[in-house]
Amino acid sequence: MHALALCGGWEGHAPGAFTDWLEALLAEEGASLTVADSLDVLDDAAGVAWADLIVPLWSSMGSRHDRSLGDLTPTQERHLLETVRRGAGIAGWHGHMGDAFRDHPSYHFMIGGQFVAHPPGWPDNPVPSDDFVDYRVHIAAPDDPVVAGLDDFEMHGEQYYMLVDPGNRVLATTTFGGEHLPWIEGTVMPVAWKRRWGEGRVFYCSLGHSLDEFDIPQVRTMLRRGLLWAARSRSG
Repeated sequence: MHALALCGGWEGHAPGAFTDWLEALLAEEGASLTVADSLDVLDDAAGVAWADLIVPLWSSMGSRHDRSLGDLTPTQERHLLETVRRGAGIAGWHGHMGDAFRDHPSYHFMIGGQFVAHPPGWPDNPVPSDDFVDYRVHIAAPDDPVVAGLDDFEMHGEQYYMLVDPGNRVLATTTFGGEHLPWIEGTVMPVAWKRRWGEGRVFYCSLGHSLDEFDIPQVRTMLRRGLLWAARSRSG
């Protein structure tokens, strides 16, 4: 299996460190990783047709932020969507994938959701508080191979509130309290899901603001299985 990582964007999400983690994980599975530090790799559709799996590690966050963080051109977006539609997988986590390319609704249609907030702080209305909270992740589809055998677990980090596609196959969820935004109390929010985009497979998990979250066995297992599930099989 040959994977392509798109590594760049906002340094606050440490794309380089996560790319190193991804490379080590894939090596354990006998897979290779090519790292692109520029979105120019998407300028030519044939240039990424070889990829079995594409992993966005590129928090760009849209036009209200520094455009130098990098953003997809219309041509690059078209080639990315078409590559997945033709059978390449796309998988990722947290803002690297769910908060990438905010100004591109077709990209978010493909991945099945878009980050909007992590109470108690949120992008346009920050409050003077630590955005890390304690919350629980519930395994919502214990019969699915990506999360089979995993128990519910506790997290301390950014609890992502997202806009999500109702067509997703939801694998894990979290429930919001009302301590910071009373009107969302009781909201059950998908944490991880999978879906199809044409012939391609899509996997996303909102966990993973910091590398130490991947030390939690359930998180690491879910990500490893999700990445491998999404990857295109070229056998047969």
